[in-house]
Amino acid sequence: MKKFTIISSIAIVLVFAALMAAVALMPDFKKPARAAEGEDPDAPVWSMTIDELVDFLYDRGVIKSKDRTPLTDGTASIAFSVDGVDLYWWDLDNLSEDSDEMRAYTELVEEGQIDLWGMGKYFMTLTKNGPFGLYVGSEYGGSAKDLLDAFAEFGQKAD
Repeated sequence: MKKFTIISSIAIVLVFAALMAAVALMPDFKKPARAAEGEDPDAPVWSMTIDELVDFLYDRGVIKSKDRTPLTDGTASIAFSVDGVDLYWWDLDNLSEDSDEMRAYTELVEEGQIDLWGMGKYFMTLTKNGPFGLYVGSEYGGSAKDLLDAFAEFGQKAD
């Protein structure tokens, strides 16, 4: 009986030591990237709201209305169309990692596109700025270049 106790105690110590070594050698957990390559993770845009974006685009004259038409849920925390432009915002601090919205955002960061509603339809022209996305619809009546320039400028410098 003494031999069994000694051998099993040694085995337990060895298994524990092996587990500790394995844990020590594992890479540290890294949260998924919030910012895409080339984005400033400290820019003011990360703490701005979708209302501020709409006001900014309206004040710049690239959208003529603030009237919102809701878009289908599951792509972003807030998604609506305004003046022929689809706007998306992801609440990165409160989305669960396994939600459809977080999957869409992660696809946008990592691949530059999203699988719209999980249907295999990709928005190749969805433009990202911080936690915001923008799609210029075919019914948009203004200059797409001016709109995209204003969107890229939004929240990049402290005012």
